[in-house]
Amino acid sequence: MRGCSKAREVALVFALAAALFSSGCAALVVGAAAGGAGGGVAAARDSQSQSHTPMTYVASVLASVVYFPAKVVFAGAGAVTSGAAYLVTLGNPHPVDSIWTASVEGDYVVKPDVIDGARPLHFVGS
Repeated sequence: MRGCSKAREVALVFALAAALFSSGCAALVVGAAAGGAGGGVAAARDSQSQSHTPMTYVASVLASVVYFPAKVVFAGAGAVTSGAAYLVTLGNPHPVDSIWTASVEGDYVVKPDVIDGARPLHFVGS
């Protein structure tokens, strides 16, 4: 009986993974990671002229550990809402674009500049 419930768990995990993949959530996460990577390169270039204390980097990493998952959940919910808006408005791009921009764009990590107060953190895109 125990093996049967384990098989159900495995089947449920595969079904959930297939549903998420087919819904476009995987593309959202990959796109966000790619965008974050591109921003990371630009940030690395910018940070060469700035110096931060080691504690600023530690605080940046610790803040990002909490912030990143929250931003990904927010962006995923916005992507789903944007898709629903597209269907409800019969393909009208204006509400879809504003929902997408507000939820998916913005910062995905807390950079040292934010910790130092040199620039604001953009949770919502503009």
